[in-house]
Amino acid sequence: MKATPTQARGVGSPAPAAAPTLEGDAIAAEHQAVLDQASLLAMHEQFDAVAAVRSEQMRESDALQSLLMAELKSADETLKKWIAMI
Repeated sequence: MKATPTQARGVGSPAPAAAPTLEGDAIAAEHQAVLDQASLLAMHEQFDAVAAVRSEQMRESDALQSLLMAELKSADETLKKWIAMI
């Protein structure tokens, strides 16, 4: 004789899981939406941080390039004066 589902479950074994309800689905969807929004916010913050670092590096590069151009102009003026003295 085969055991029926109620007979197969012994004392102390968990009851079968209930089917998801509409309320449970709505809570799960809301929870997922909050997680998605938090993930999106984290990505935006990471992008802003990378953009800030890149902007600072570009400013430093521009400052160094300006310094190099000033040095080259100074060297060019010095060379012109040496040539004029000859």
